[in-house]
Amino acid sequence: MALMCLTVAEVVARYGFNAPIFGRQDLAQILLACSIFLALPVVTLRGQQIDVDLLDSLFSNRAAFWRNRAIELLTSGVFMTMGFWLYERAEKALSRGSATEMLFLPKYPLLGLIAAVVFATGVLVGLRSGYLIFRTQRDSDT
Repeated sequence: MALMCLTVAEVVARYGFNAPIFGRQDLAQILLACSIFLALPVVTLRGQQIDVDLLDSLFSNRAAFWRNRAIELLTSGVFMTMGFWLYERAEKALSRGSATEMLFLPKYPLLGLIAAVVFATGVLVGLRSGYLIFRTQRDSDT
């Protein structure tokens, strides 16, 4: 919503008053990164990401369950690896004093937040998958 309001304000300021908003591009980049990465855990845990189900009819329910758990565990590992990599990028940004182009806002807090969110998403996906495996094993034992 904030990104949309910023865009509307920029259009009104630029064309109505011939005075563009200073630093709008920096703010838009920050807001876009926040909207993508802060929504990542919610979308991933709800399973609302885009799925291609071309081969789903080839799997039985049991096989599909284990296929999905394997994919979730792989996804968890990828997210945690990306989280570590992004954390390293945040550390480099801090040591170099990286800042945005117009407003000179430091980049490391945003990169650190993104790294934490991506890593936490990986952990949560792994825990969810482990819980589903454990629950299935427990239910099949009784």
